[in-house]
Amino acid sequence: MKILHVSTLPLSSALLLNAAYSLDDLITMALKRSPDINVSQLYFNAAKMRIATAKSYYLPSLDLNVGASYGGMKFQNSQSSDNAILSGTISASQLLYDFGKTSGAINSATSDANASLSRLHQVISNKIFEVKNAYYILLQNRSLQVVHAENANLNQQQLHRSQRYFEAGIRTKIDVSDARVNLIAGQLSQQNNFYDIKLSRIKLKNVIGLGSDENLGEIYQKKLDFTNLLNTLDTSTLTIDEAEAFAYRHRYELKAYYCQIKTAQSQLRSIDAEYYPALYALGDYTLQNVDKNQAFAPEQEYKALISAKWNIFSGFKTDTQTSEAKIALLRAKSLLQSAKLNIKEEVDNAYIYLYKSRDALRLSQSLSEAAKEKHIQAGQRYEHGLSDYIEVQQARQDYINSLASLVTSYYDYYRALASLDRAIGK
Repeated sequence: MKILHVSTLPLSSALLLNAAYSLDDLITMALKRSPDINVSQLYFNAAKMRIATAKSYYLPSLDLNVGASYGGMKFQNSQSSDNAILSGTISASQLLYDFGKTSGAINSATSDANASLSRLHQVISNKIFEVKNAYYILLQNRSLQVVHAENANLNQQQLHRSQRYFEAGIRTKIDVSDARVNLIAGQLSQQNNFYDIKLSRIKLKNVIGLGSDENLGEIYQKKLDFTNLLNTLDTSTLTIDEAEAFAYRHRYELKAYYCQIKTAQSQLRSIDAEYYPALYALGDYTLQNVDKNQAFAPEQEYKALISAKWNIFSGFKTDTQTSEAKIALLRAKSLLQSAKLNIKEEVDNAYIYLYKSRDALRLSQSLSEAAKEKHIQAGQRYEHGLSDYIEVQQARQDYINSLASLVTSYYDYYRALASLDRAIGK
C-alpha cells in the first residue's frame, strides 16, 4: 500500500518567499491543510491497525495468573492445620490451523485498508479539483475587472460627448441623462464585481483549509491577451473512448470498489471456516510454595496438549452470517457496476462540456472582435449625426457583453478541463 505523504510535498519558491501563489502552490497548501484529507488519512491509519489486529491471531497467546490464599483443615481428635499458598501459572496457546478463518480475516482487513487508501486518494483528487475550480472562479472575477474598467471608460467618454453635443445644441438632454444612467449602472456592476472577488477569495480559503485569521496572500495571474485567448489554451489529446478507458484504470473510486469485493470475498472465506474445527497447541506451567503440612501438594506442575475446538451448533449463527456475507459480496459487485456507469457518464459529460467550452470560446472571440468593430462604427455614425444614442448605447453594451462572455468562456474551459482530469483520475 503506497500513499502520498502530503507533509513531505516540496514547497515552491512562492511559498518560501511569500510571493504570489500559483495554482500548484495552492494545491500543495490544500493537501497540507485540508481537514477532510486529514480525516481520510486517519481512517486509513485505523484500517492499517485492523490488519495488525487480524495478524495477532497467528501469534501465541500468553496469560499469567498469580494468586495467594490462606486456609486450614481440622479433623476430629486432631489439631487444626493452617497453611498459606502462593502460586503462579503461565498458560500459552498457539493457533495451529483453522481452515482459513484467520487468513481470511487478515485478507479482509488488508483489502479494507486498500479500499480506505483508495478513498483517501479519491478525496485528494476531489480536493485538487475543488482548488482548481475555486481558483479559476477567482481569476475569472478578477479578469472581469478589465471588462468593467473598459465599460466605465466608455460610459465616461459617452457622457462627456453627450454633454458637449447638448451644450452645442446638437443633441437633446435625454442623451445626457441616458449616458449618466449607463455610467451609474456600470459603476454598480463594477462594485458587484469587487464583492464577487472577495467572495471568491473566501471560497478559495475555505477549500484550502485556511482559518478565518489566516491570510491567503497574493494569487498569481497572467495577463490575458483578449485578442488571442483561443491559441493560448491547454488542450487534451484524449479521444472520448481513451478518456473512458483511462478512467477505468485510474479512478481511485473504482479501485476502492474492487478492494471492497476482495474484502467481501475474504470475509466469506473466514465465515465458511466456522464450519470446521480449529487446532490449538496449549501449555500450562504452575509454580507454588509448599510447606510441611502440604506433603501431597506439588511444587511444580506442567502440561502440554493439542486441542481441537469445533462448534457443532450455534443456533444457525454461522448460516446467517454466511448468507449475509454472500449478500455483501453481491452488493459490492453491483456497486462496482453502478460506479462504472456513473463514471462513464461523468467522463462523457466532462469531455463534451470541454469541447463545448472550447467552441464557445472560439465563437466568443469572433463575437468580441465583431462587436468591437460595430461599436467603433456606431460611435462614428453618432459623431456625424447618422444615428441616435440608442444605437450607440446598444453597440457599446454588445461590445461589453461580448468581452464578459469571452472571459467567462475562457475560464469555463479551464474548469471543464479540471473536471475532465478529475473524471478520468488524472
